[in-house]
Amino acid sequence: MTVNYKDNLLPSIIAGTINGIIFIVSAMSLAALIFTGPLAGYLPQGIGILLVGSVIFALFSAFTSSYPLTLIAPQDIPIAILALMAITISSGIGDQLSPEDVYQFIFVAIGVTSILVGCFFWILGRFKLGKLVRFIPFPVVGGFMAGTGWLIVKFSFTMMTDMDLTLSNIFLFFNMSVLIQWVPGLVFAVVLLLASRRISHYLLTPGILLGSILLFYGFTSFQGLSFNDLETGGFLLGPFPEGGLFPGTPFPYLLDFRWDLFLTHLPAIATMMILNAISILFNYSGLELIVKEDFDLDNELKITGYGNILAGLAGTPPGYITLSETSMAYNIGARTRLANIIVALMCGITLVFGATVVSIFPKVILGGLLLNLGLDFLVEWLVDTWKRLQRMDYFVIVIILLVIGTVGFLEGIVIGLLMSIALFVIKYSKVEVIKYELSGKTFSSNVGRSEPMNKILEEKGDQIFILPLQGFVFFGTANQILERVQKRFESDPSNKLSFLVFDFRQVTGVDSSAVNSFNKLQIMAEKNNFQVLLCGMSDEIHTQFETENLINDASNLFNVFSDLDHGLEWCEESIIQKSLDAEGPTDHPIRTESFKDKFQQVADFFEYRKEQKGTRIIEQGKDPGGIYFIDSGQISVLLDTGDGNEIRLKTMGAGTVVGEVSLYLGSNASASVVTDEMCKIYYLSTENFHTLNRDAPDKASELHTYVVKLLSDRLAESNATIRALMR
Repeated sequence: MTVNYKDNLLPSIIAGTINGIIFIVSAMSLAALIFTGPLAGYLPQGIGILLVGSVIFALFSAFTSSYPLTLIAPQDIPIAILALMAITISSGIGDQLSPEDVYQFIFVAIGVTSILVGCFFWILGRFKLGKLVRFIPFPVVGGFMAGTGWLIVKFSFTMMTDMDLTLSNIFLFFNMSVLIQWVPGLVFAVVLLLASRRISHYLLTPGILLGSILLFYGFTSFQGLSFNDLETGGFLLGPFPEGGLFPGTPFPYLLDFRWDLFLTHLPAIATMMILNAISILFNYSGLELIVKEDFDLDNELKITGYGNILAGLAGTPPGYITLSETSMAYNIGARTRLANIIVALMCGITLVFGATVVSIFPKVILGGLLLNLGLDFLVEWLVDTWKRLQRMDYFVIVIILLVIGTVGFLEGIVIGLLMSIALFVIKYSKVEVIKYELSGKTFSSNVGRSEPMNKILEEKGDQIFILPLQGFVFFGTANQILERVQKRFESDPSNKLSFLVFDFRQVTGVDSSAVNSFNKLQIMAEKNNFQVLLCGMSDEIHTQFETENLINDASNLFNVFSDLDHGLEWCEESIIQKSLDAEGPTDHPIRTESFKDKFQQVADFFEYRKEQKGTRIIEQGKDPGGIYFIDSGQISVLLDTGDGNEIRLKTMGAGTVVGEVSLYLGSNASASVVTDEMCKIYYLSTENFHTLNRDAPDKASELHTYVVKLLSDRLAESNATIRALMR
């Protein structure tokens, strides 16, 4: 990407300045999430911690990111988890830890969490596992986001009123002395929310923020309140200690760190890691659409991992790409890394000299910013998703939100996962595991037979019941198989079932419950005297059936074939053989009339051949040279796939014909024909065929009629198969 730095200087400065202001305000609001209640006195240090993280991430992304505008920043999701940890530690320990002890614990815990997050990101990127996080159900992610929004809303009220928002004290928030503390913040949050959803301008948030601060001081000045009155009355963030906001490093507190307390929060931190990884991938996917460039997500995960490890050593919270600020810089016109450097510079100046500036910030405005952030989460995941999701998926989001709000964060995630799994099982169980139903009449093997044989199969083809399976066969879908077989008996009791054929070619897996259903099918087969064919099974599925002794049963009810074609061939041969045995050893209708006897009037035009096994009588891509009438023996039609392998298209025996299509169309052979055994063949060459048409057209009509009937029978067979597949 070629950039004119001179023309891009002003947009980069504007974008960097605006993002710097947003980062400073975000540092104050996000720090207020953690450093509240007993830790409220450490809010300056908390703001310093966030500012240090902002400086580190801004500089790190400025010099390492693959795209120059990529801006990494501490994020609200991990901070919400850390805030929950801080509240739990503060309220659960009681008199065992002083506020100073809690602060030192949280400072180290923030750094350790960032290092863990960084290692997790690096592992995902190193082993190219970034795509795995996409398998988390969307409703669970939505419920987590909505629950995070609710926690931020609660924190905002705590920030504005110094009281926890609970069911037991909710009526206290409607006292006049308390209303004045949070209603202005609510108005500010709602106005900012509505405006930001209707107006997309980079000056909107800074403008509303500046206007609200001026309005606050104008109104309080009109009421005759001085700065000292506001500060002593608790309406401002100050007073703060003199000097900068730099909090130092967490290393002095590392020896006394309570690892036992930290380990109890590992499940919540692990959940946060996964959701952070999802957020990174979502944000980069969104940035790809905005800037119209592709990103290596695994590489971006590794880079973000390095940044978090570095930030963790400084004791700052985890961070990753912030899509809103990055896209805003792009929309302003910035195309260089200068914008990120300006962000780092502004945060660094505030870190060193910003205590006095921060102290004039109204607490109600900061609480309003928090409330706006929480409301934005709730609106996005409760209102915007109403029309996008199915009602059951939306119900999962609501349940997770309620559990997080009433019971706990981790409990809400676990409930959401369990509900999503249950819904998935219910929905997937409605998927048809049986792709379609076929019979031996409508679908046959790739074995071509003489007309008498085909008549036998046409009469008795319904004895073969074919069920191609698909997908993953588990306890929710396995019962469909038993029901379908039972329905076959009930729908036509007089029609004997001799062979039940399953095609596993499109089955991805089978669970133990499904295998147990085939145990029941074995009992049904023994009771009703039919055989079960298992075709196209993978090695894994084959092993499962062997373990259950289904394949090696003494009654030989289950038979395994490499594919459906060979399985059907075995069934058809069994039916034909039974018919022959029923007719007796002589005068059975299977006897094939010789082609020379069948076409006596044109017999002089035929050439008799005896071909040995393995002879390639027709070569794919070449002129067959005429029509081959198979008088005895067997041949196979093979297709060269181009990779050195040949697949069987059809096997044909006595009374069948090959080469007729190429002869009538004047085209080369589309497949090869090879003899499977010694064959007696009557061959009508192309030259003799033309001589026959020229010298004896009346005699040739008999041959033409035969070929037309042959092609018509094949077309009718194909149409019957298509109709069966479309049911």
